[in-house]
Amino acid sequence: MMQWCGYAGKILNVDLSKNKINTTPLELEFVKTFVGGFGINCRLGADLLKPKTKPLSSENIIIVGAGPLVGTITPGSSRIVGFSKFPATGAIANSCGSMSFGFNLKQAGYDHIIIKGKAEEPLYLTISNEEVELRPANKIWGKDIVQTTDYLWKEYKNSGVMAIGQAGENLVKSSMTLIDKTSTFGRAGLAAIMGFKNLKAIVAKGTLGVPVARPKEFKQLYKKIIDRVRTYAHCKSWIELGMLRSLPIGMILAAKGQKKKARQCSERTYLKKIKKRRLACPSCPMADKDVLEIKEGDFKGLVNYTSSVINPFLMLTLDGLNSYNEAIKAFDMISRYGLDSLTITALLDFLAKMNEEGFLTQKKIGYDFKRDYESLKKLIELIANREEFGDLLADGWKEFSEAYKDLSDKMLTVKGLDVVFEPRFLRLGTMEFEQVVNPKGAHVASGGSPTYVGAGSSMEKFKMHFRRMGVPDSAMPRLFEPPLEEMGINVGRLTRYSEDWYTVLTSTGLCARAQMNRFYGLESVTKFYNAVTGFDLTTDEIRTAAERSWNLLKLINAKEGFSRKDDKFPKEWFKPLKYGENKLEFQDFYGGIKITKGIANQLLDDYYDERGWNKDDGLPSNEKLEDLGLRQFV
Repeated sequence: MMQWCGYAGKILNVDLSKNKINTTPLELEFVKTFVGGFGINCRLGADLLKPKTKPLSSENIIIVGAGPLVGTITPGSSRIVGFSKFPATGAIANSCGSMSFGFNLKQAGYDHIIIKGKAEEPLYLTISNEEVELRPANKIWGKDIVQTTDYLWKEYKNSGVMAIGQAGENLVKSSMTLIDKTSTFGRAGLAAIMGFKNLKAIVAKGTLGVPVARPKEFKQLYKKIIDRVRTYAHCKSWIELGMLRSLPIGMILAAKGQKKKARQCSERTYLKKIKKRRLACPSCPMADKDVLEIKEGDFKGLVNYTSSVINPFLMLTLDGLNSYNEAIKAFDMISRYGLDSLTITALLDFLAKMNEEGFLTQKKIGYDFKRDYESLKKLIELIANREEFGDLLADGWKEFSEAYKDLSDKMLTVKGLDVVFEPRFLRLGTMEFEQVVNPKGAHVASGGSPTYVGAGSSMEKFKMHFRRMGVPDSAMPRLFEPPLEEMGINVGRLTRYSEDWYTVLTSTGLCARAQMNRFYGLESVTKFYNAVTGFDLTTDEIRTAAERSWNLLKLINAKEGFSRKDDKFPKEWFKPLKYGENKLEFQDFYGGIKITKGIANQLLDDYYDERGWNKDDGLPSNEKLEDLGLRQFV
């Protein structure tokens, strides 16, 4: 029997229909070719998920994976990845989360969980080392996520809890789970899949440990990273402000001319009036999660857990919400139900505009809709409970578009998901572009690069970060050959390497947030991987495993009918965005060139070319599949 290090060496299989649980060994071939987490999820899913499976069906599967660094003290190694066919888009994709669930899953002795079937009655799954059970969930079915998590923590102390709220139970297609009532997990409807399967929660608690193959080498690598973190010039401000440091919402509101609201979400307001304390995932030295407390006003005493204070602050971009108190209260409701705050914010803004323009009247919506807190509160309740007009909205943007075809072109969506990063405001970087080509749709997690909020503004900074991310020397010149020379950088080509870098991080289990992944590069990730597992992979092998994983995910979605025809830029992007007194155009990263449909399509061509995919259909070429050993999956 093989002695695994880093990996637990076991997959936990749960059949809800048959109420059966067993384990199977992790295959060494999968490890060598797909590494773990994201990659092995894709490999398992390619065998287990039949094409054209309905997302809300007993045939759909959920795979939860934790990479080989998860469960160790490697800084920032708490990432878990969920794989399924998502109901909001119909796409097969991975989604990431954090907090303590992955750590406990690995410590309990499992690399992946595969869940299939549908339970006859509501259940929850408990994992405690070798003891794994399905238990009745009648006491927690109908409760919100915070109530559910608190109940389970009383029963299973020091555990990681993944739970759904009423939105998931009611099969809202955009519903998400929360891990430890803090980290979002499963944008595009993972909670609805769990709700359909009558699976209320998964509880993991482990005490077995994760062996490290080369402790001395690991200790040296660990000390080097920790020393870099501690001596980093902005370490203190990152820990003090978290994600607010990288995305100052006040700047966005000030640009809109809303200076009073901008002050509501300033650093000073956050530190003096909202911040209760910070939360960290296991092994994270940055503590980037937030516990907020409203200390005055109508909602005094409300405590909210969130992956970042920017989540409720972003809701202040809605006209009609006027204070951080209202924003935090609304966000807390959304979180408890298990809704997606980004989707709810986008829906409310869209409904308000269409109402004001006379397309969606009071008669159609069902109540006197206004831009205010009470209208938002009512909308949240209607969607979560699938009542009245909320029942249509609970089915997502695709169904909404079908019901109101005359409004579909006005919707800021890609593949049925609302746009997260608006390029007319932030300009066109990889996070904005990647929303178009991501199999899942408008989703920014896998598009991170030095273009994030202007982080790599100079060419030398770009090159430094590109080398850190593992961009091959042979590809470097092409990244600086955009459709027009004045653009400086080719965002289409760069996005391929942003996705691959993200896949390296999520396959090994490392955090993709800027404040942690900035301390890693492909070379250091490879060294950590080898020290923990005892293998001797090269940086090229790790990079190729990531590329192989992304190509396999694309192939899986090709069998669902997805191709270049679905990688569409929203039509609204090519129109000016009225923002306060300003009219913002769709521009390149440096802001000197207006992005036309022709330039956008050229960037798509360049992205496919850099991936080695066919430009006509946007799918992997035969040569690329042969090169990556993926011909068997066609």
